[in-house]
Amino acid sequence: MDIETSSAIRLFFPNPSLTLVYYEALANALDAGATEVFIDIEVQAFDKPDTLKVTVTDNGDGFTDVNFDRFKTLLKPRDKFHKGLGRLVFLNYFERVEITSVWGKKQRNFTFKSGFSDKAPIQDVQVKQPNKTSLTFTGFSKERVKAYDDLKPDALKPMIIEQFLPTLDARKREDKTFKIVLSLATNEVNSQKEFFPHETTITPDDLPSMTRVTIKDESLDAISSIEMFYHIKQVAGRGSSLTAFSIDGRTIPASLIPESSFPLGYFCVFLFESEMFHSNTDGARQKLVLPDGLQETRLYRVLSRELGKVLSENIPQITEKNEKTKAQFEERFPHLLGYFEKNTVGLIDRDDALTIAQQKFFRVQKEVLQCETLSESDYAKSLELSSRTLTEYILYRDKIISRMKTMTEDNAESDIHNLIVPRYKEFAQGAMPSEIYQNNAWLLDDKFMVFQTILSEKRMDTIINAIRLDEESVGDTSRPDITMIFSADPADVKAVDVVVVEIKKKTNDEKENQYAINQLLDRAVKLVEHCPHIQRIWYYAVIQVGDTMAVRLRQQNWAPLFSMGKVFYQEFKTARQDGSLVPTPTFVMSFDAIVADAKCRNHTFLEILREGMKKYAEEQDSDGWGRD
Repeated sequence: MDIETSSAIRLFFPNPSLTLVYYEALANALDAGATEVFIDIEVQAFDKPDTLKVTVTDNGDGFTDVNFDRFKTLLKPRDKFHKGLGRLVFLNYFERVEITSVWGKKQRNFTFKSGFSDKAPIQDVQVKQPNKTSLTFTGFSKERVKAYDDLKPDALKPMIIEQFLPTLDARKREDKTFKIVLSLATNEVNSQKEFFPHETTITPDDLPSMTRVTIKDESLDAISSIEMFYHIKQVAGRGSSLTAFSIDGRTIPASLIPESSFPLGYFCVFLFESEMFHSNTDGARQKLVLPDGLQETRLYRVLSRELGKVLSENIPQITEKNEKTKAQFEERFPHLLGYFEKNTVGLIDRDDALTIAQQKFFRVQKEVLQCETLSESDYAKSLELSSRTLTEYILYRDKIISRMKTMTEDNAESDIHNLIVPRYKEFAQGAMPSEIYQNNAWLLDDKFMVFQTILSEKRMDTIINAIRLDEESVGDTSRPDITMIFSADPADVKAVDVVVVEIKKKTNDEKENQYAINQLLDRAVKLVEHCPHIQRIWYYAVIQVGDTMAVRLRQQNWAPLFSMGKVFYQEFKTARQDGSLVPTPTFVMSFDAIVADAKCRNHTFLEILREGMKKYAEEQDSDGWGRD
């Protein structure tokens, strides 16, 4: 051979596979006009790769002088559709290939190996014989065969059909018969891997029936069109799909849409053929290499659009499922409306759609935030982004409400306190943008969103110990479950408000519940003495409010408030030792009232914002779904 083979193999086939050996041998046979090809695989056992022997026999034209001259000279292709490289992959897996070729009264025998000699004269035979060329591969050069499917005929059959579908389908359309027989002979079977001697055949009947659609788009090429051949059939099981370019009689995979975009239970094939693609592949025929002037992004957009039309027309449930997915997006991710891709192909991939929309949202945010001065359009965009960010926050609040709704009597009081604010972690007003998601005091009242000082465990312990009641031991490990949120750091300012949430064990015992309320007032006295800068205490007592307890609270001048549960309010005054009074508005409420009232308020916000996002999206795109 006129080139050093080992270096050429690494250069042109950086990621080879054993299946390429079958592909290249079969391609040569089909190029030689063969109508029958036999691929015989022999191996003693799967774990004995040194015994592997592959024989490929065909009835093609044979190694005539013209064909042998091309074979012995690398990079000398037959025409513009051939690379002149395929045979290199033989030597990547086998040390030698014994070749015997007979046609008419002529015969040629030679061995293809590293350092191949181009001396292989034609021999005359006395009796004319049918054309027959055999390639026998021996001396497997790898340590192991990577997969059982590399040797099993039943596994190789669909791969060969997929690889040569353009060539085989063309023969089928021209009523040219063909037969490809694959067989495996082995001494040791593996039932679990379905590895045993067997044979299978590929004929025109095994090919899917293809429908042709002509695609004409002048933005791609003013002259050449693209032929799309497709096959869609409902099948049992998960189904499968193939999307590929048809180039020089073979398929080159095309990553137009993700696998998840094809619905389950369907077998789908899409092949794209055009003069624009002819001979435009890499040396190993694994990748499309676009000609100059043809943009991949534009090409894929056009092909995806046409593919999507066919899928929607032939599989109606795609449209139905996509409409449901869009409705779910509008419900769960209204802040991203207008950023979802408009032209989806096949089933919407939820994860991809969300990721892309989120990235678009971040990109627009970045553009606005980097503006030193805002133009009219930038100002309008900033208002829109503010609404979207607020919508995202309201959605987060909805998740918190749902989480709180799942809590039962089995949850400890500390679980509920941690949901309102994380215990033992200190936050400050300056970090409000990032820590607003940690303060869920809005569950009680939206005005507490601005209360941002939550004390650390050490500082909280100091206050807790200072406000313990006489019946509570300082050494008691079961410290009262109290949450405090200050409007500012009480150590830095002269006047602060504080929200105090105290949850009492659920009980219908009226005396226990009444005693719990009295405890709150006693604790408030201790709190204002320990923190002299407190100007107001918002006290929330969460207890079991039954019908009897509700009557008793009314008798004690507690005012019922409008609520989805039971909430009672009374204004107290907590006296300091110097005689000054601290307003202590106190609320007694049932746990379900917190959840129901918060949900009602949040739902109102969410619906207003969701409608606003829909209007934004409708302004950007007439269908309200996405923008390019």
